[in-house]
Amino acid sequence: MRDSKLEEDTLQALTLFVRKLNDEGKNGALVVVEGQHDAEALESIGFKGKPFQLCHHRSLIELASEAEKYRKVILLLDLDRKGRALTKRAAIVLQGKNNKIDLFFRREIAKATKGRIRQIEELTRFREGLQNLAHLNL
Repeated sequence: MRDSKLEEDTLQALTLFVRKLNDEGKNGALVVVEGQHDAEALESIGFKGKPFQLCHHRSLIELASEAEKYRKVILLLDLDRKGRALTKRAAIVLQGKNNKIDLFFRREIAKATKGRIRQIEELTRFREGLQNLAHLNL
């Protein structure tokens, strides 16, 4: 029973996470992920936008150029050591631009999943539960 309550809480938190992320995308924010698998994982849990894939043969310079078109940049890179280092480098490059750099969603994904994921692509493990929850809430 305890595990099912934990899972239900996680799914509720992820539903709210995706809703907030979609709202930010609609309001002119650029969401940045590391690669294709991360973009697909976000889509699988309900993200409607098209994230900028930093490690898909794109550089931080290209990110800085793309970011100029947006009011806010949400850095949603992996929560592992490589992702933290890449987040730091991206933030430094973007700092000189007139963008707001948003790290809220990195912290929020860790909190929502209770630290069970280290890489954004791991969100796919919640896809079925989120789809079931959405059907129940219709």
